[in-house]
Amino acid sequence: MKDIADIQAGKAGEYLVCADLILKGYIAFPSEQGLPYDVVLAVGEKLYKVQVKTTRRPLPVPQRKNRTEKYCIHIRRCGKGGRRSYKDGEVDIFAVVALDTKVIGYLKADEAKQTMFFLPEGREPIKVKHGYQSKCKRISDYPIERCI
Repeated sequence: MKDIADIQAGKAGEYLVCADLILKGYIAFPSEQGLPYDVVLAVGEKLYKVQVKTTRRPLPVPQRKNRTEKYCIHIRRCGKGGRRSYKDGEVDIFAVVALDTKVIGYLKADEAKQTMFFLPEGREPIKVKHGYQSKCKRISDYPIERCI
């Protein structure tokens, strides 16, 4: 997967999102180039603008005691080199795609943070003080039904 160009990885993510939504019974299709969103999702009379954020694999993230692998996604950044942020209303839903496992999650635009971390599937959250677990969730914890 390292050998494919960034633009191709992004395209793969877009097509995976379209396939995922279609297989769930929705109407979805890629948007035109130059728009601030990648996919159009039709649910009844409503159209949603979906921006796809694709990552190839989890990366090591330093923790207090040791490193752990997480997906790190700069969700609210766009443009070449992430030079700008999405404006209100440009995107309704962010789709997060992990290419290595082909897992997809969906976030409402207003709940997406600038940068978000997600645990790989099957990985347990790290225990922190007093038995609490870290708040880091998995991509699969965000189904499309939460957004529509």
